Amino acid sequence: IEVRRPFLPLFEKPARFSVVVAHRRAGKTVAAIQRLLHAALQAEKPNSRYLFVAPFRAQAKEVAWDYLLRMSQDIPGREVNQAELRVDLPNGSRIRLSGADNPDALRGTYLDGCVLDEVAQMDPRAWGEVIRPQLADRKGWAVFIGTPLGQNDFHRLYTLAENEPGWSRLLLRASETGLIDGEELDAARRAMSEEQYAQEFECSWTAAIPGAYYGRLIER
Repeated sequence: IEVRRPFLPLFEKPARFSVVVAHRRAGKTVAAIQRLLHAALQAEKPNSRYLFVAPFRAQAKEVAWDYLLRMSQDIPGREVNQAELRVDLPNGSRIRLSGADNPDALRGTYLDGCVLDEVAQMDPRAWGEVIRPQLADRKGWAVFIGTPLGQNDFHRLYTLAENEPGWSRLLLRASETGLIDGEELDAARRAMSEEQYAQEFECSWTAAIPGAYYGRLIER
């Protein structure tokens, strides 16, 4: 599957830590699996380990497992472990899917790379207490990807990425990416409240904060 143009910065000289704020239906999960497979196939270190994390394990299976199977199906010698949501590649690399709902279950092996999908809905302990330490010994990378849900830990990471060395950030609004046609966006805007549309399609950090949106209207 071809990488969508707005996500190319994740593949062309990517930063070690990348925060991607993207509108709904932009193809975040597809880009996440592509990033993991790209790294796993080009891994230079032996027995490289990669992880895709969603807020819940069942969610990871629902949204990403089929993509991983389909994108890796033509790789000769790949092995699939359905029970562990794991794909092993012939070069020794391994990609596993998991959930952040039980952070302690993520503990164990080192990681060479990780994608955290829908970070705004995720238990912050998964990153700070478990995944970040697992990246240390092999100096692995991480991509945080999702849609805003108020000013929570995802917003903190997005703010950090603006000036922190080794970090980058990418903001993909529906009005700018061209991934959803204008007619569909107009229909969505009519069907949703203005603050819902601002959050889900225009990646507003403040739309979900009670009073913040209406406070701006009063100020006009």
